[in-house]
Amino acid sequence: MADGDLFGSPAGSSLEGPEPGCAYFFALRPKGRVSEQIGHLREAAIQTLGVPQPGRVSDERLHLSLCAPRRTPRLRAPFETSLIRAGGEVLASAFHLRLKGLSRFHGSFDKACVVLRVDEEVAHRAQALNRALAKALFNHGFNWDGSAFAPHVTLFYTDDVELTAEDGVAIDWHVDEFVLIRSWVGLRRHDTLASWPLRVSDRP
Repeated sequence: MADGDLFGSPAGSSLEGPEPGCAYFFALRPKGRVSEQIGHLREAAIQTLGVPQPGRVSDERLHLSLCAPRRTPRLRAPFETSLIRAGGEVLASAFHLRLKGLSRFHGSFDKACVVLRVDEEVAHRAQALNRALAKALFNHGFNWDGSAFAPHVTLFYTDDVELTAEDGVAIDWHVDEFVLIRSWVGLRRHDTLASWPLRVSDRP
């Protein structure tokens, strides 16, 4: 195409980019009783482990991260608009997750944190949704973070903690939607830009 490729804008034009100082990602976000259970487990872990100054992830910011987009020159619409269009393209069914067991993890910006793991027997369900999102992102001109996907919910940040091998109490979570989050880096603020329901499924 003379005036721009399939994904790009016409020559000489510019598309609105991401909000400065923000990171974007798709996620699963616990609600209601599940969010409360995770919050209680976070506080119990902090107390049991004796963490002196944890960087808590507050209840309203708890989430399980999915795809994180990477901007490329192939975008054919403004950045946030393209993300919302990609999310709307994904068709997936609701599913069940079980959260059980704590692990140490290095998250965003290589910060050490303690996370709540997804049970390996059901982790493939979150992985399937993640793959569908990756495909939709590509179709709308994005690259994405292609590192190994280990689904988890971050509870708090700390550099000084020793974990035991105990799995603890399991939390069952019926996942019926996914969201697009704009995170204001360093400000502990998440904006939900869009959410999409997952189709009703007879699968347990």
